[in-house]
Amino acid sequence: MKHNENIQIICSSLATMGLVDVGESLQEQLSHKTKDDMVAIIALVLKEMAVQKSEALAERLIKRSRMGSPSYMADLWRYEQRELDLELIEELNNLHFIREKRNLVIWGAPGTGKTWLANSIATSACKAGIRTRWVKFPVLYRELVRLKNKDSQTLESKIEYYAKFPLLCIDEFPNTDIEDNYLLQEFFDRRAIANTSTLVCSQSNPEYWQHLFPIKSFGESIKGRLLQNASRLEMKGPDLRLGNTEE
Repeated sequence: MKHNENIQIICSSLATMGLVDVGESLQEQLSHKTKDDMVAIIALVLKEMAVQKSEALAERLIKRSRMGSPSYMADLWRYEQRELDLELIEELNNLHFIREKRNLVIWGAPGTGKTWLANSIATSACKAGIRTRWVKFPVLYRELVRLKNKDSQTLESKIEYYAKFPLLCIDEFPNTDIEDNYLLQEFFDRRAIANTSTLVCSQSNPEYWQHLFPIKSFGESIKGRLLQNASRLEMKGPDLRLGNTEE
């Protein structure tokens, strides 16, 4: 089979798979190359296109996650006095806990960087092609209560919607007045049944979460769901928002 015929077959096959731009790029690169150059050129073009598509997918996932502006783990090393478990943070940023269907709890005093770190891990997840959703717990709770009072079918769909995300990030847990314990228990039960990962940011030590719920038994149940087989990371140090941390 002639050299040009091989090129046409490769490019038309890529077009059939929906990779028209890759095929066109290859055809342009290969049109004036010899047969010996072919494999190297194909490898280079496919690698470049794969990187571009991966970056485009990451941007879409970040936008759809509703996390706001992304954060990047590389910035963490600017803070030298945080008393952080850098080895654990590096392990968490490898996202093994998501692939292993485990949860992650980040807790500590206000301003210690909980949300920033969670945002960085969520950003890494999106860059790895993992569907991620970010929500503040008070907003989530109010949404669920509103739907329960309005339409039970829509509530069921919304709980199912949240359950399906491979990574659900819940910030500010549980910073709101809670009245409907049953509703929250159902929500976290559904996440557990779906066998997906939940990342929780809290100002409160997770060992005492049950005391933050009106009915302690429900608090115990929700605590158990979130902490079972979960990694925990306590954030320490001064309030970063006060600008008193040296860079």
